[in-house]
Amino acid sequence: MAHAELDRLQACLNFALDTLRKEMDNSQLPPLSQHSSVEHPLDDSTTYLPSTGLFEARRLSLACLGELKNLIQSPLDKCMEERFTVYGVACTDTLIKTGIIDYLSDVPNPSQGVPAAELASKFELDSQKLVPILRCCAASGWVRETRDSSFALNRCSRTFIEGNAGRKLNFSMPGFMSMIETIPHWVAESDWKLSRSPEQTAFQIAFNTPLLAFSWIVENPDVLVPIADHLQVYGDMSTPSVVADYPWEQLQTPVIVDCGGGEGGLISAILDAHPSFRAIVQDMENVVPLTSSIMEERRPRDIENGVIKVEAHDFFQPQPRIGNEYSFILRHIMHDWPDKEAATILGNVARALGPKSKILIVDMVAVPNVDSTATTSVKSLMLDGGAKGPDYRIPSHFGSASRIVSGSSVHMLTMINGCERSLREWEKLVKGCGLRITNIYPLRAHTSIIECALDTRALL
Repeated sequence: MAHAELDRLQACLNFALDTLRKEMDNSQLPPLSQHSSVEHPLDDSTTYLPSTGLFEARRLSLACLGELKNLIQSPLDKCMEERFTVYGVACTDTLIKTGIIDYLSDVPNPSQGVPAAELASKFELDSQKLVPILRCCAASGWVRETRDSSFALNRCSRTFIEGNAGRKLNFSMPGFMSMIETIPHWVAESDWKLSRSPEQTAFQIAFNTPLLAFSWIVENPDVLVPIADHLQVYGDMSTPSVVADYPWEQLQTPVIVDCGGGEGGLISAILDAHPSFRAIVQDMENVVPLTSSIMEERRPRDIENGVIKVEAHDFFQPQPRIGNEYSFILRHIMHDWPDKEAATILGNVARALGPKSKILIVDMVAVPNVDSTATTSVKSLMLDGGAKGPDYRIPSHFGSASRIVSGSSVHMLTMINGCERSLREWEKLVKGCGLRITNIYPLRAHTSIIECALDTRALL
């Protein structure tokens, strides 16, 4: 009996894992182990950039695992598992907020594990509540149960230790679950179900506020700093690839303007790699003092010599930096907004461009879930110059390996009626602003760089 789909996926997974091993060996990386008490270089994408082959092999491996799970798991089990996913989030939050994660990281023999009774006594908790929570985290791969009711951190959970990137990225603001629960009502029953306004979303319903999500966050300082930290890490995850995978030496403008550049981390990384540029970090007036102090501390000579400037600018207003001297970066800006508002932002920058200027949109490109071979990844993994690989079918968006993209799209939709756009949607938005896409640079991240320039053809 032929098991064609199962056989193809098995062949694909074997191929991807074999390539993963080779690429790790070529990069002189240590073997992966969940039992390790130290982080692996691959664990932090804010500091380590894998080779293109390694990035693609890992993505293809995850896609194969996801497709295999979809193929063999019972739909009823899948339904139950999906419903219970929200508890996994709550359980990891519990371990962080109680201090258990940090405690487990400091014990003398971290690999041996700590009895739940000891943790309960230390933090004045009920062990009968704690054990199911820890076992839920273990099932999700965040901790290990070393013996009955004793638990230890594994390699991955170390990202949640105080000061590490995962700790900041993991923040969920109060009311987040209520917003998720509101989605079905908002989409199907509310008076706003056909509205695309950023002020008429599930966020306003759940938080009972007329304010735009960003305005509400600014007015609530208890969530402002954690969200700022979360967004900083979210941006940092793509920074190494933005610096390495775009041909900056081809940029014909001497000044790079980072619109909504936050604390200036991306610009700093670009200047470190390409010191011939000058740079301007633009952000809202309330952000500028913090960014200025960071730049003065980290890059005092560049501030003194005028290599880098920090200035206030609202990107809903006309862009003041005009002409051939400037190119512009919009990272994780456009997905925040519906098409109308996104066109206003992009149009303001477009009207400031000179013939040599570029706009670099650093954002996700959503790929339709079409059943087809993921040819881009396959070709990049062919190490022998074009040999025919196994016949397998992986969705063109890499299935479960793209859940961050699809999840981000729903999150932006729910918060502000934004979304992650497909290539067709990007082309429509860009063309409507008098621009054309001159190139798209896939990154070793979930994002791409969409390079745009003035569409001089439209003026003929």
